[in-house]
Amino acid sequence: MLEKERLLDEQGRHRGQLPGEMSNTEKFDLEIMGVTKERGEVYGHPIDMFNRAARGQEIIRKCDDIEVRHALEMIWVKICRLIETPDHFDSAKDIAGYAKCICMIVDKRKQDGNM
Repeated sequence: MLEKERLLDEQGRHRGQLPGEMSNTEKFDLEIMGVTKERGEVYGHPIDMFNRAARGQEIIRKCDDIEVRHALEMIWVKICRLIETPDHFDSAKDIAGYAKCICMIVDKRKQDGNM
């Protein structure tokens, strides 16, 4: 029996719930089953993705600037995703967005006289 089927009764309702009533936890459980399946099909198994990401983040941790470091970590995650799925446009677009965020951080600091 599938995990999703175990959560539902014969009428398709969650066990122990009145018709139309569903807790946020149950909604989360149903949604996450689809999300992990979809992400796995696009990016591969989490162990491979997380291993790549962790290796790159070891180097990125050498950046002393906490805000820029976070943007670099996010860029690296997107690069890792592109390694698995190079035609995933959103990941490429996200890299550009995080790079722009670094420019915005630098500009804000200059504007505030913190550089």
